[in-house]
Formats: sequence, structure tokens, C-alpha cells
Amino acid sequence: MKRNIGAALVFTACLVTSAGATRPGPVVAKFGGECEGISFQPTPKLATLIRRTKQRQRQPCDSKFCEGVFAYDLNGDGRLEYFVRLACGATGNCTWGIFSDQPARLRGTFDAWFFSIHRRNASWNALTTYTREGGDQGIIATLRNRRGAYVQTSDHTERGYYGNWQPFLKRIGVPKC
Repeated sequence: MKRNIGAALVFTACLVTSAGATRPGPVVAKFGGECEGISFQPTPKLATLIRRTKQRQRQPCDSKFCEGVFAYDLNGDGRLEYFVRLACGATGNCTWGIFSDQPARLRGTFDAWFFSIHRRNASWNALTTYTREGGDQGIIATLRNRRGAYVQTSDHTERGYYGNWQPFLKRIGVPKC
């Protein structure tokens, strides 16, 4: 009997943990799209890391549009993490790097036109990204922090339909610059 109760408790804990991990909290910030971001002066070590990470891209982002960053404290430690455009294409989709400082670290990369930060329900905020594929279609991905690095945990393609050509954009909305 005790064994069955113990097994049931472990099973319930796993269900609750996995259910919470699959549903990001409400959106607290939106960045990217056509917004330029803010200018910032990184520490020398962070500047070197950003420069090296950009150089690894096929088409590094070096226009004025790519100088701005978006800053948000993703883990509640009182220090900002920085979203930096590493490379951008003609449709507005960019490869983004997530960087932290002191020590300088690359926390992950992702492709997106814009992205949303969700209310923290773990030690780091979850992210949702939207990548345009053209017309009425886009890829929506979720990223979570695993052992200090952001990784994609899910994605799906969303297509529009008559009367609602871009349902995700209507639901979430694009960032206001």
C-alpha cells in the first residue's frame, strides 16, 4: 500500500512538473521586428564575445540597424541579459544571440523576426519566437533555459486562413517600438 502511494506521488509530481514546463506564463515583454533597440557599451570581454559570435555567421549583421540591443533580466539576478542581432535576412528574420556579462557568456542563439519573454515560472524566463516564412505562414518556437543555455524545446508552423491571415500576430501582437 505504501509503495503504491509513493509511486502515485512521484507520478503526480512528474505530471505537475512537466505540465508547468510546457506552458509559458503570460507575455511580459516583446522585442525585435522593426524595432532598433537601445545602444549600449559592453564590457571589453563581452564586446569580444559578441564580435566573435557575429564572425561565425555566414552574413554577419553590420548595419546601423544591428547596433541596437534589447535588454531584459531573464533570471532575476538584477543584471540584464542582452539580445543582439548576429545576422539578418531580407524578410526581417534575424539570428539573435542571448548574452550575459560578468562573466561574459553566450546563453544561446535563435532565429526570429520578433520574440516574446514570458513571466518567469522557473529560474529563467521562457521565450517564444516568431519566424516569418512568407505570406500567411510562420514558425512559432519556445525556448527554455537548460543548465545556463537557452535551447528550443518546441516549435510548430502556423498558417493563416480566410479572415485571419496571421493568427499568431493577432493573438500576441508585434512589438511596439
